[in-house]
Amino acid sequence: MIKSVALDLDGTLLNSKKEISDKNIFILRELYKKGIEVFIVTGRSYSATKEILRKLELPIITICYNGAKAIDTKDESILLEEPLSEDIVKILIELSRENSIHLNLYQDENWFVEDRKNWQTEYYKKNIGIDAIEKNFNDFTSLLMTKALFIDERCNLEKIEKEIKKKLGDRVHLTYSQERYLEVLNKKVNKGKSLEKILRLKSLTLDTCIAFGDANNDKEMIEMVGYGVAMENGEEYLKKGAKYLTDSNDNDGVYKFLVQKM
Repeated sequence: MIKSVALDLDGTLLNSKKEISDKNIFILRELYKKGIEVFIVTGRSYSATKEILRKLELPIITICYNGAKAIDTKDESILLEEPLSEDIVKILIELSRENSIHLNLYQDENWFVEDRKNWQTEYYKKNIGIDAIEKNFNDFTSLLMTKALFIDERCNLEKIEKEIKKKLGDRVHLTYSQERYLEVLNKKVNKGKSLEKILRLKSLTLDTCIAFGDANNDKEMIEMVGYGVAMENGEEYLKKGAKYLTDSNDNDGVYKFLVQKM
């Protein structure tokens, strides 16, 4: 019996225009009415999910930053947070500057960059709909960050990924959330681990959960739940490892799968 649904946003619940369809809104509201818990599980910051949450009009828990933070939207209380330590962030800043790779830092629901005018900042802003704060990273009082995100072409990201692994080893969790996004998180964090903690908090289990995703950062979540569903537009290796497949994000794949389970 299905008792919960966990949904990635970009490439999954949202279409290519970064919109949530009326069909997806309808099915999630119907499931919620039936007592099925609905969770958003995204790489986005909480502030970058608010517009979607307003459209859903559901008092649900949002797991953001690829699992580094979970917020109950009813009162915006923080249920879970596992930030990157200051010493790790300092190393990431050094690597960013040495390799000329754009770095985003996230602290207290703010998005910080050292250059607001480069193409990477504009690219990310267009995708998530919020604006960055320009700040010299040397000027932070505290370098404790919810997550770090490198943005560049994939070949450049793969190079800095190797540098991060050399410097930090298993002290961090690395994942690609999109082709040009390399996420750096606390080693305790991924979408699957954080979803499991929140399910336990709600007295729910992984085996009665449906999870939808399309990318590398959804891998653990898709593999851990009882009903892991990959989108048709998802990455090939994710589709091969998923228990189920559904239509693309532009063809209401979430709706089509869930309506069969009602």
